[in-house]
Amino acid sequence: MKIGDRPEFRDKPKPLSFGPDIPVIEAATQMAKRNIGSVMIIDGEEKLLGVVTERDILNRLVAEKRDPATTRLSEIMTAGVRVAKADDDLIEWMPIMSNERFRRLPIVDEHGKVISVMTQGDFVSYTWPNLLY
Repeated sequence: MKIGDRPEFRDKPKPLSFGPDIPVIEAATQMAKRNIGSVMIIDGEEKLLGVVTERDILNRLVAEKRDPATTRLSEIMTAGVRVAKADDDLIEWMPIMSNERFRRLPIVDEHGKVISVMTQGDFVSYTWPNLLY
């Protein structure tokens, strides 16, 4: 099954994205307001530069006692993020995410622009019915 065939992919709103120079406090405020665990960091052409997760904020901001009003997203983001395409096979990504220990998989279009983010929870929603039967 292709990632793009899943309702979890089709029904999601566009991921929350920010430029790399935005202060962490702005992104964190929006994350809390929308109850989401990550934001995509994009360049001027909307191509993915990295991801900032709750864990990045905890480990790279709070634990290091940095100021969220002056620290930029680029300073705490995870760069070199793995990305998938909507026509990638869903099952092929499951062990990759598990083995490499990441929870969010940005989905990009043919131009490298982020169009969605699939989470481990989205993948579990596909597999858990099979576990019951």
